[in-house]
Amino acid sequence: MLFSGMTVITGAQSSEIPSDKYTVAIGSFWSNWFVQANVAASSFFGDVGNTLGAEVSSGLTKGFRTNCNISVALGKWFTPGLGLRTKWSGIWGRSVVSENTHQNAMKYWTLSEQMLFNVSNMFAGYNEHRVWSMIPYLSAGLGRNMSCDTYAMGLGVGLLNQWRLNDKFALNFDLSWSYYEPDFDGAGGCVFARGLHGKDRIVSAEVGITYSLGSGAFNHVPDVETINILTQSQIDALNAQLADEQAENARLREQMSQSQKQQP
Repeated sequence: MLFSGMTVITGAQSSEIPSDKYTVAIGSFWSNWFVQANVAASSFFGDVGNTLGAEVSSGLTKGFRTNCNISVALGKWFTPGLGLRTKWSGIWGRSVVSENTHQNAMKYWTLSEQMLFNVSNMFAGYNEHRVWSMIPYLSAGLGRNMSCDTYAMGLGVGLLNQWRLNDKFALNFDLSWSYYEPDFDGAGGCVFARGLHGKDRIVSAEVGITYSLGSGAFNHVPDVETINILTQSQIDALNAQLADEQAENARLREQMSQSQKQQP
C-alpha cells in the first residue's frame, strides 16, 4: 500500500506542470529586447504637385520610383502581444518629379516609433517555440530629405512576418506603407490636392534578421485551477487504490478465519 501511494505521488511530481497559455509572468524592464537589421526595396510616390504637366506612370515597380535601402531597429516586447519598436531606415530614395531615374535620385532617412501587435500570441496563446508569427503595426515618425534639407512628419502601417530559427535568431519579412507631408521629397506640394494625393508615400518590402537580447521568452504562469483538478483526481485515485487494498485485506482475513474454523 505504501509503495502504491509513493508510485502515484512520484508520477504526479514528474509530470509537466500545467500552465495557462494566455497568461505569462512579465519580466524585468531589461528582458525581451531585440534588434533588427534589414535590406529593403522601396517604391516612392510624390504628391500630385510634383508632376503637374508631366506624364508619369503609376506602376509600383517602375525604375524611376524604386530604390534599395537599409533599416535597423531596436524594440521590446512588454507582453507576448504588445511591443514597441524604434526604426531607422533610408539612404537611397526617389523624389518622383519625372520619369528620369537620375533626376529623381535623392538621399533620405526616416525615424519612426512603431506599436507592434503579435496577433499570433493574442489569439492562439503564447508559445515561445511557435515557428511563424504575424505582427501588424502602426507607426508615426519623422522623415528627412538630405538632398534638399527638408523635414516632414509621417504616419504608416505595416505587417511584420517573423520565422523562428532558434532561441536567439529569427528571419523577418516586413511589408509597410507610409505617407509624409508633401515637402518630404523636397519638391514642394500642391495646395489643390486632397487626401493622400497631396502626400508623399513610400511602399517597402524588407528582409532581415531579428536577434533577441538576453532572455527573449516570457515565463508561463501555472494554471492553478487545472493543477487543483489534477491534484484532487490523484488523491481520489489514491483513495480508491487504498480502498481496494483494504477490501482485499478484509477478504484475506475472512478466508483465513474460515480456514481456521474448518481445521479439526
